[in-house]
Amino acid sequence: MEFIKRSFLIPIILTVSILTLAAQEFSYQDTLRGTITPEREWWDLTYYHLDLKVNPDTKTFDGSVEIHYKVIEPKKVLQIDLQPPLKVRSVTDEKGNELMVRQEGNAHFVTLQSQQKTGAKNRIKVAYGGTPTEAALPPWDGGITWTKDADGKPFIHSTCQGIGASIWWPCKDHMYDEVDSMLMTITVPDDLIDVSNGQLRKVVQNDDNTRTYHWFVSNPLNNYGVNINIGNYTHFEELYEGENGLLKMDYYVLPYHLEKAKVQFKDAVRTIQAFEHWFGPYPFYEDGFKLVEVSYPGMEHQSSVTYGNGFENGYVGNDGSGTGHGFLFDFIIVHETGHEWFANSITYKDMADMWIHESFTNYSESLFLEYHYGKEIGQEYVRGTRKLIKNDRPIIGKYDVNHSGSGDMYVKGGNMLNTIRTVVRDD
Repeated sequence: MEFIKRSFLIPIILTVSILTLAAQEFSYQDTLRGTITPEREWWDLTYYHLDLKVNPDTKTFDGSVEIHYKVIEPKKVLQIDLQPPLKVRSVTDEKGNELMVRQEGNAHFVTLQSQQKTGAKNRIKVAYGGTPTEAALPPWDGGITWTKDADGKPFIHSTCQGIGASIWWPCKDHMYDEVDSMLMTITVPDDLIDVSNGQLRKVVQNDDNTRTYHWFVSNPLNNYGVNINIGNYTHFEELYEGENGLLKMDYYVLPYHLEKAKVQFKDAVRTIQAFEHWFGPYPFYEDGFKLVEVSYPGMEHQSSVTYGNGFENGYVGNDGSGTGHGFLFDFIIVHETGHEWFANSITYKDMADMWIHESFTNYSESLFLEYHYGKEIGQEYVRGTRKLIKNDRPIIGKYDVNHSGSGDMYVKGGNMLNTIRTVVRDD
């Protein structure tokens, strides 16, 4: 009888201990960031206009974001996120009324004056500025990267997956609600170029030796996919005849890398070919496809994939599979472009399900090889990556606190999908 009692007590004690540890691990700010709060759920995000002036000399921002939304339930307080040291300077409604803002860390609770009728389409404007957080280890520990190219010119990038887009601009910073479309007007010194998402509508020369670049995205996009890339870029392009017609493919690199890029970026078309075969049409024909050189390894910003892999095959000179097949392609081009389907077209609702992005995209590498070099090459590659699996913790993270699972979501997830595909034997 005593043994039975203890048998019941042990799992109870373990459960309480685990819950206590979980409570200690996450903060109230994590909950505000990772939860669909009452101040988020009553309004549907429809449109952003990010208007931002970037000042490289002082490493500061001066900007605003116009946020359009549709009322789902008639409430009066909405949550906008912006991470210090950036500051919200004011919030106004469509009538120009300045609104009261209550700040709790990264969350800013805006009290609206006008009546919010169900189905109505309203907007607010958030003015902000200051010195944004500098990225410690982009893209994994994000923020703004302020660096210089080999010619001494400013070379500036944003990265924010995980840490959140609110690290550099005010937004509804939760993945469950993607904006339907977005305009970015980015002002930079006129000897530099900004490259962001979507199509370039126009460039305006200003009187103060700056230029403003107007980029428009016509497809829904997630917050962390929005980016700025500022540098002394040179540009070349090509048209790809794909499953949905002509796809405009633009490439932005530093001038002294132009000739290398013209050779290395041939993998971009090869990647679109392979993935349209496996996954269907590239999801964002209207917004085009870009590869943009940056100073960090790379990232899957929607229609504006960033690249910093040294213009060589493999991943920073390595082949994670150990088979040699990883040197048959440029890892960053293939992997980050794969995210256009898995991350950008299909996006997790909660950070805990980041495995959806990374497992499928990891597996897309072997599918690229299979398309171009045959099934056995693809299978050898994916099997070769198994040695990298750590089995340290689940690949699913904790929900509602902006927490991702183990890094095994890449290789273990890819091998899991390969196992399912091989057993089912149905592509």
